[in-house]
Formats: sequence, C-alpha cells, structure tokens
Amino acid sequence: MKKRVLKISALCLAIALIIGVCWFANSLVGNPISKAMARHTAQQHLEANYPNTDYVLEDVSYSFKDGSYYAHMTSPGSMDGDFTLTISMLGKLRSDDYDSRVKGHGNVASRLFFEYRDMVDTVLNSHSYPYTVSMGYGDLEFEREAGAGEIEGALKRSELVNDQFYNVGELGAKNGELVLYIDSDTVSNEKAAEILLETKKLMDQSGISFYCVHFVLRYPPYDAEKSYQRPEGEINLRSLLYSDIYEDGMVDRVQKAAEETKQYYEEQDKIKQ
Repeated sequence: MKKRVLKISALCLAIALIIGVCWFANSLVGNPISKAMARHTAQQHLEANYPNTDYVLEDVSYSFKDGSYYAHMTSPGSMDGDFTLTISMLGKLRSDDYDSRVKGHGNVASRLFFEYRDMVDTVLNSHSYPYTVSMGYGDLEFEREAGAGEIEGALKRSELVNDQFYNVGELGAKNGELVLYIDSDTVSNEKAAEILLETKKLMDQSGISFYCVHFVLRYPPYDAEKSYQRPEGEINLRSLLYSDIYEDGMVDRVQKAAEETKQYYEEQDKIKQ
C-alpha cells in the first residue's frame, strides 16, 4: 500500500514539475500554438484593414516582458511604412500602431532622428575632437515639450512626408539640439566658451547645424567606474542658442546662461515641493 502511495505521489510530483517547466518556458519564449494563432490573427487583420496594398507579414515575435506576440508588418515599397500589431497568447488583437508610425509620421521622424544622431557622433566620437566627452549626442525634435515655446521655422511632425529624403544637417538648424557633457581639469567660463566655439566650428565644417545646446562642463570623476563621484563645481547651460555662440563677448554670455540655468532649476525645485 505504501509503495503504491509513493508511486502516485512521485507521479503527481513529476506531473507538477513538467507543468511548472512548461509554464516557465511558455512565459519566457511563448509556444508554437499561440504563435500560430497570432500569425492567423495578423493575417486576417492585414487582409481586412489594408487591402490593395503591398503590406506583408514579415515576422511574429514573442516578448516575455508582457507575454504578447508582435506581428511586424512591412511594405517593400516604403522605407517608412513598417508597423506592428500586438496580439495576446489567445490570438486577440490588442493594438495596431499604424496610425502613429505611418499615418502620424513616427517612422520618418525616427529615421531622421537617428540620421542626425549618427552625423553628430561622427564629430564627437572623432579622434580629432579635442575634448573628453562624458555624454554627447544630437537630438532632432519634431514635437516640443509641453510648455516649451514654438520655434519659428521648425518642421513639425505633422509636416513630415513619408519616404522623403531630407538634409538632416540643415534640419538641425531649427529642430536640432546638442547634448554635450564634457570632463575637464579646468572648469571655468573661459573654458566653456572655448569648447563651445570649437564645437560649433567643427559642426559647421561637417555640415551639421543645431538650434541650441545643453552644455555641462564638469571635473573628471575620481574613479572612472564611479562617474557620479566628482569634485564639486560645474558649469551648466540648459539651452544655449547656436546664434549666441560667437567669439565677441562669449565668456559673458556663458556666465549669464549659467546663472539663468541655475535660477531655472531652483524654480523647478520649488514647484516640486
């Protein structure tokens, strides 16, 4: 009798372990049945909502983060035409991002953003760039943050055209922002002015325009692996205009911009309290 009970217990334990392993594997990589259901749902949605187009279902992938399947649609005739469907494990359509990515020009905005960032990287990551960049990149914005004023002449996301080529270097003149954190043994208004003037010169030589720069000049960290531990003292310019970067009176403009930035952050801290 005891042997029988032990066998039944062992069998139950084995079944429980198998179920547990299957559940764990399913949560990590999904399962072929759900993937097939997701593919079927995607194909039906494509035929019903995008007839007479060249859209094809490129791939179906699974995300363990939210347990959903992602059906990736592509248009061979459009470099800005891709969109994605989100589908549950039971094959139910959760979302379709065509409106934001294609109709709303999200794809073309992303394409231009990364082209601009790559262009800026060629300067900041170059061996000829004479400063130590702690963090630096270019940001091409087509939508202003809430509360930020409009920039006259800046191209809006709604004005972008899918599959159109743009000169991103020129777009930067109204839509581009540089974010530049420099480590230096010298932290002064004079050093900040020097770096900004040289950076503008190198960007101009590379055909890269920008509207403004968020610039921070800091001392290097004590330990390269602990970048947050640094000597006190920095110069922070929240949004210095490209048009304000020129030699005559540059040091004074750096000092004024640093004071305005400090005042801005103090006001923001009061609002949060």
